[in-house]
Amino acid sequence: MTEPLVVRDPSMRPAGELLRGPAVCCSPDASVKDAAQAMTAAGRRHVLVPLGDGEWGIFTDGDLRRRVVAAGLDTAAPVRVAVTAPARTVPADRLGADVLMDMLEHGVRHMPVLSARGEPLGVLEDTDLLATATRGGFVLRRTIAQATDPDEMTAAAARVPELIVGLWRARVAALDVSAILSVLMDAAVAGAARMVRDDSLCAAAWLTLGSVARREAMPGSDVDSAMVWPDTADGPDVRQAALTCAGRVHGLLDECGFRADQKGALASRPRFARPESGWLTALDGWLADPYTDQGVVMISLLADSRIATGPADLDLAAAAADRLRASPDASRLLLREAVEDKARMHSLREILTRRTDTVDLKAQGVMPIVNIARWAGLAAESVEAATPARLRAAASAGLLPEDDARVLAESFDVLAQIRLRHQCEQLERGDQPTDVVTLHDLTPLCRSLLANAIREIAGVQRKLAYTGPPS
Repeated sequence: MTEPLVVRDPSMRPAGELLRGPAVCCSPDASVKDAAQAMTAAGRRHVLVPLGDGEWGIFTDGDLRRRVVAAGLDTAAPVRVAVTAPARTVPADRLGADVLMDMLEHGVRHMPVLSARGEPLGVLEDTDLLATATRGGFVLRRTIAQATDPDEMTAAAARVPELIVGLWRARVAALDVSAILSVLMDAAVAGAARMVRDDSLCAAAWLTLGSVARREAMPGSDVDSAMVWPDTADGPDVRQAALTCAGRVHGLLDECGFRADQKGALASRPRFARPESGWLTALDGWLADPYTDQGVVMISLLADSRIATGPADLDLAAAAADRLRASPDASRLLLREAVEDKARMHSLREILTRRTDTVDLKAQGVMPIVNIARWAGLAAESVEAATPARLRAAASAGLLPEDDARVLAESFDVLAQIRLRHQCEQLERGDQPTDVVTLHDLTPLCRSLLANAIREIAGVQRKLAYTGPPS
């Protein structure tokens, strides 16, 4: 806690925040020479070329060498004959780590970044994303993702604890380490699903839920999962195959050291494995009566879900967000749940009388922030899943005062640092990482930071409980 942390790794930020400048574009009918001159004038190594129907081509200095100079192509030829097309693109909110993995998987070094409306914002290069301290995380993710059998998968996953402790020791920011671990866990879910794949589930999507989906996992985090498949592929046999397959997937993940959720949020249970219409019908029911069937919990899980592998059009997070915004009563209930689940540290009297000397960092500190951020981010119509990003969006939209959003974000960071230190020390001792910390085991500085963070969180909760949501 006393050592300085490095600056946030660029690979753990959204792609839109990493761009060095606007996109350089030219007409597909422009000459190769004109395209090269545009690159030179802008100081770039690439230009984007519109292809129509929302697709883009990219012309890079590599294309200039290979497809023009080496091939003897006349520089007066239209650039459309020399572009890489269609170029793979990413949305502006995609995590830099995921963009880098896309580059590695597809063998490209440039990735155009598009706005929500499909407009080019700029181009990311691999050099924009790599950082020395975190390079090992991306290499390990690729190893996990490309494992061909369970033995390879478990061998790769066995390196994860050492990597996480090494990142912590290298003073990488806690939120960055958390994001890297989440990416590795997502890759393991996707790899395990691929290895035990059932042909009847080829159209299904695997979802990760909770902290992994928010990119906020810690070494002690377990894996929450769900499965969704198109209605056209539904049937009793498919449903049974899904449950069987999910059980095998979590069995492999357990062997890899990624424990299944202890509370039962698993695709191996019928509650978390449904056809698309089944999920949407259930979601409408939970919104209509959030107190029934653990509606609030299920809505929150779906709002934080992320597709680990499978068709993107089966995304349930977007459906949950859209329906939640259309239900003011359910939205207010999310806020109420967030402020009633108080952030709390034990009183000095309780500690001195030895009634308790422990704090659950997640339950008593982290989750109140996560719950407030979820409500505020969804109300602000943010597409972000990460807690700090949701808080920023809520402040920009006036859902939270900027000071409150800043306090919550800073407290979230402090708690992440304390959690990571505590759990990495447990890993080094060979213990199972947990969120329960004994106060006397913390340094005086950590105890002070923890107490102040929880006090600040409780203060924001009280204000929100008193004033309610903005009109």
